[in-house]
Amino acid sequence: MRLLPLLLLPVLVSATPFRPADLPAGSAWFLHVDHDAVRSAPLGASLMSQPIDDAACPLPPKAKAFLTETGFDYRRDLRALTVFGSGAERQASILVRHSADDLKVGEFLRKQGAKTTTVEGAPCLAYDCGPDGNECTLFIAFPQPGVIAIGMSAKDLGLALRSLESERAESALPALAAQEGIANPSVLAAVDMVACAEANPRLPAMARQFRTFGMAASEVGDKVVFRSRTEMVQAPMADNVVKMVEGFAAMAASRDANAASWLEGLVVKAAGAQVTTDYQVSAQRVLEEIARAKVRMAEWRAKRAAGK
Repeated sequence: MRLLPLLLLPVLVSATPFRPADLPAGSAWFLHVDHDAVRSAPLGASLMSQPIDDAACPLPPKAKAFLTETGFDYRRDLRALTVFGSGAERQASILVRHSADDLKVGEFLRKQGAKTTTVEGAPCLAYDCGPDGNECTLFIAFPQPGVIAIGMSAKDLGLALRSLESERAESALPALAAQEGIANPSVLAAVDMVACAEANPRLPAMARQFRTFGMAASEVGDKVVFRSRTEMVQAPMADNVVKMVEGFAAMAASRDANAASWLEGLVVKAAGAQVTTDYQVSAQRVLEEIARAKVRMAEWRAKRAAGK
């Protein structure tokens, strides 16, 4: 899938507040990234000031061509990314809110071979993602200025288009996101694992031990804050999860003083079948670690180029 990773790129470096009506009834999971919130915080602003095509982590040629020909600069133009699905394999709908030029994005896709078609009466593009072992066709529409709707199938695109027309919240998933105490979350996500298991019989047995999961993250003051809430199918499993996390943290801390300091802000608790996780870390420290990682990546690339 050649274009989808590019559209999801901003998630890796961290959009407009979440709109619950974007999730249709029957959604089993969702992820929302509020890029406006990311950009307005000190750490996010610093990350967004970094060059797009960094020598330590150069863009793939296709991604570079997309940015050059469309002028789409995710640091400036991306406003929101919302992804949701039913839990079935190879199924997802995506809403991208942005301030770039829709016409240039559409023209670039046509140059890449996208074909004009319609889904539920709406004009759209069908973009072939193969052949790379993951053959599929993305259906892409521009239903409103500054909104790109994407589906991994025509049906998925139809769900995305209909959600934009609705003003009524139909999904219970947003209530699962653990955003208590986070006024303006940059990232929200939730999963109904029971619904996912029903939609995907191949879901691993371990995943079936979880009933629901929700999380929220943001930059609050000078801290990056993460909060999650997990409901297990059986109460004893909640205690086991806490013990497993605490054991891993203790082992990591005993082997690496740096890891120990990173884990100081981690708190995991169990109450009945529920597991809550709270984590805080200095935003400045995250920035420093990213800088060190880029140096290590550049050194690794240099050694690789030299054949070492």
